[in-house]
Amino acid sequence: MQPDPFLQSLPSGADVPAAVRRLHEAPGLYAGRCSVVGGRGWLVAWALRLGRFPRDASDIPVQIRIDRNGHEWQWVRDFDGHTTRSRLTFDHGAECVREQMGWLSIWMVPEITDSRLLIHIRRLSVMGLRCPAFLLPRSSTVEWQDETGHFCFDVSADMPVLGPLIRYRGWLAPVHDTPRPG
Repeated sequence: MQPDPFLQSLPSGADVPAAVRRLHEAPGLYAGRCSVVGGRGWLVAWALRLGRFPRDASDIPVQIRIDRNGHEWQWVRDFDGHTTRSRLTFDHGAECVREQMGWLSIWMVPEITDSRLLIHIRRLSVMGLRCPAFLLPRSSTVEWQDETGHFCFDVSADMPVLGPLIRYRGWLAPVHDTPRPG
């Protein structure tokens, strides 16, 4: 089985931390905790609503279910009852990851640096309209494995002129089915 688009975008033999590789290699369910901070202003609120992002929250339960349907990967994130769905594919023409969330499409390029997966935004479209390069959000998104072996994430995006859009950070661990006795 081919890994998800993030691993497909990395050079062969990239030194991806085990917890990060596990989450991106195969479908599964992960659970943990996170905090969410959204930016301020009505334009930011509108953009977050278009992407169906969660509202501000501190130390809430989070789950992500990753499923695969052919070449497309579905990520369903549950932020304490608020669901955000996205579809990820590898865009062969752009040689990067394409994620669709609500009315937003984001093209991203991952890279491994210092045992961390950094994710950069290359392109964005809103309702099918391409965002001009000078308005492209800047991302400081990073994934890594902590000392306990958890998958950790710090996802953030800032928009020129508008400032911070959103930041959510936390950790996840695989959820295993417990065998039933007898």
